Amino acid sequence: MTRYEAIFRRKSVRKYRWEELDPRLLDAVEHFGGDETCICPDIAVRWKIFRYSDRNMKGPFQVKAPYYVALYSEVKENYLVNAGCLMEQLSLYLHTKGIGSCYQGGASLRRSEETELVPVMIMAFGRPAEPLERNREDFRRLELKKLVKIHGTFGKIQRKLLEAARLAPSAINLQPWRFVVTENRIHIFASKPAHIGYQFRKTMNLFGAGIVLSHMLITAEELWFDVEYQKLDSILEKDFQNYFYVGSLLILDESEKV
Repeated sequence: MTRYEAIFRRKSVRKYRWEELDPRLLDAVEHFGGDETCICPDIAVRWKIFRYSDRNMKGPFQVKAPYYVALYSEVKENYLVNAGCLMEQLSLYLHTKGIGSCYQGGASLRRSEETELVPVMIMAFGRPAEPLERNREDFRRLELKKLVKIHGTFGKIQRKLLEAARLAPSAINLQPWRFVVTENRIHIFASKPAHIGYQFRKTMNLFGAGIVLSHMLITAEELWFDVEYQKLDSILEKDFQNYFYVGSLLILDESEKV
């Protein structure tokens, strides 16, 4: 199974078998990202695995699992989106190895060994004690027409990219993003949080936008679409109802390739 195929099968796993994983797999997790597609390769990141018995996690809605991995990041522009893009790729990679995972969005670390990088997200993982996969029709997601506003042409490439984006997981399945599609661009917007819990919700929405991007970038790689992520100054000041601009995916045709 490829990571692209995993997009259409993965589900959050909340029950695990308490068994050891191959040390080589654990090493691959802690060194994940060197060859992966990320939007900001200049941002330093680090992965750190810990176990449930370490008691190093606090916060609500925790899933009990044999392993957790925390993603630390350098704080720079777009670091939350970059982190979401990387961690979702790890989740899909684990799925291809028969390993389940579940984001721990409400959790935080009790202790951190890092001094220069900040913890962004924790993910539970391990051998599943429940079904690892679901059928495509079992995804509870909004229809594409409710997520997308079209200006101009909506072709096969845009549809393939957005069908994968539509299946991206989000906190309590809110799907806090919308897309504006033009002939050769997909502009990504995330919802503006309410004042209560504003900073936490904005962090989660930006991280979630990175998950969406990972699905589109994996799809582009699998189907040989030539795309490029950019943040366009011309879009930054535009207001899209209750959403703010995250970035754009440019679809390059043959005449635009360097």
